[in-house]
Amino acid sequence: MEKSEIVKKNRFKTRKSTIIGLSVATAILGATTLGLGISQGITSTRIEETENQLEGYYKKNYYDLIDSTNTCDTQMSKLLSASTQSYKAKMLKEVSQSAKDMQNYVSSLPLSFDGILECTKFINQMSGYTQTLQEKIDKGETLSEEDLATLEEMHQSINELKDFLNDMSQQIILGKNIIDMRNTVFGEYDGFSWSFSQMRSTEYPTMIYDGPFSDSVENKKVEGLSGEEVSQEKAYEKINSVFNNVLQIDYIGQTNGKFETYNFKIKTAQEQTLFVQVTKIGGNILTISGRSVSDENNISKEDAEKIALNFAKENGVQNAQIVWSQELNSQIYFNITPVVNDVICYPDLVKVKVDLENGNVIGYDAISYYTNHKERNIEKPEISLSDARELIGDSFEIETERLAICPLEYNREVLCYEFKCYRDNSTFYIYINAVNRAEENILKVVETSNGDKLM
Repeated sequence: MEKSEIVKKNRFKTRKSTIIGLSVATAILGATTLGLGISQGITSTRIEETENQLEGYYKKNYYDLIDSTNTCDTQMSKLLSASTQSYKAKMLKEVSQSAKDMQNYVSSLPLSFDGILECTKFINQMSGYTQTLQEKIDKGETLSEEDLATLEEMHQSINELKDFLNDMSQQIILGKNIIDMRNTVFGEYDGFSWSFSQMRSTEYPTMIYDGPFSDSVENKKVEGLSGEEVSQEKAYEKINSVFNNVLQIDYIGQTNGKFETYNFKIKTAQEQTLFVQVTKIGGNILTISGRSVSDENNISKEDAEKIALNFAKENGVQNAQIVWSQELNSQIYFNITPVVNDVICYPDLVKVKVDLENGNVIGYDAISYYTNHKERNIEKPEISLSDARELIGDSFEIETERLAICPLEYNREVLCYEFKCYRDNSTFYIYINAVNRAEENILKVVETSNGDKLM
C-alpha cells in the first residue's frame, strides 16, 4: 500500500447499486429460502420463523459491529495517549484486530449500495495501516508526526462511525426490523442501506460497573483460600451469622470448578432474593447476587461506603479502602482493595453492591481476592513519583497519583504509579512501572447505559 494513498481522504459518493460480498449473499440465501418455502406450500408460520431467524442473525452482527467499533475507539484513545513505543505497538496490534472484526460484521449485514464501500475500504485500510505501524515499531523505529496525524484522523472517523451506529441502534431497540427496513425503497436503495448512506458526509482518511483491574483472575490457580473443608451445615451457619435480616435460607446445590462452593438462596425481611456461594475450603462468602426492588434512595453514599467496608472486613478483607464507586439507579457499587504500606493491592480486589433503599448488601464478589490474596513483600520503587509524572503527556491534567500493585497479562504483578488524568473531557488511568519506567497500561473511563466502565 502506497503511503500517499494511505493519507489521502475520500468521501462517500452516491453511485449505482453494488452488492457487498457475503452480506447480500446471506440476504439472497434468506430470500431464496423464503421463495422455496412458498413454492412448496410451507405455512406462513414457517415463513415467519425463518424471517425471525434471519432478523436475529442480522441484529446479532449489527450489535457485534457496534461493540467492535466502541472497542476500537477506546483502543485508539489509548494509542494516542501512550508515551512509550512498546505500549503504542501493543495498542496498534489491538486496533488492527478490532478492524478485522469490524470487517467481518459489516460483511454479514445486508448492505447493497456503492457508498458503503468507502466505509469498508476505510476499515480495511485501518487494519493494514496499524499493522504496518506496529511492524515499524518492532523494527526499532518510532512513529513520525505524519503517522500520528493520520492516526488522529482515523480516530475522528471511528468516533463518527461509532456515533452513527449507536444512533441507528436506538431505532432497532424501539422496534424497527432490519428486514422490514430492507423491504422499504428509497430511490435506488433499500431502507436499511439508505440509513447507512447517511454517513456519506463523513471524511475517511485512507492509508483511521467496573473499576481498574476489576477482573484479574483469568487462568490463575487459587492462592487465597486456606483451612479445612467445611460441611454444608457450617456454610449455613456462616450465612446466618453474616446476614441479620434473613427469613429463609434454602440449600440449592454445589459448584465443583475452580472454586468448590455450597450454594444457597436467601429470602430477606425486605422481600429480596439473594443467591450466595460459600467456599468449601475455609467456609468463606465468595459471591452474593441480588438486586434492589425499588427506586428509593434512603441511604447516603457515605453510609453506604461504611456498610461496604464493614461487610468486607467481616469477611476477611483487612486494612482496605474504596478505590472505585459507581451509583446506578438505587444501587451503589464499590471496588475495595487491601492497602499494604500505602500501596493499593488491585489483585486482591473485592466488589460490594449496596441497596440504597435499605442499606442491605445485595452483591459481593471476592473471586479475585481469593484467587490472588497472599502475603506480599512489596519492593520499594526505584524511580520517584516526580520522575514517573514526567512520563505523563503535557495534554493531561493529573487529579490523583499513588502507588499500586497492578495485575497484568501473563499473571504478572507489577508495582506502578497510578495517575488519574483528564484530557478532552475524558478520564484516563495511566500506570507507570515504578521500577523500570515502562508504561504498563492505560485505562479509559467509558460512559455506557449501564454506568461507567474502564476499558
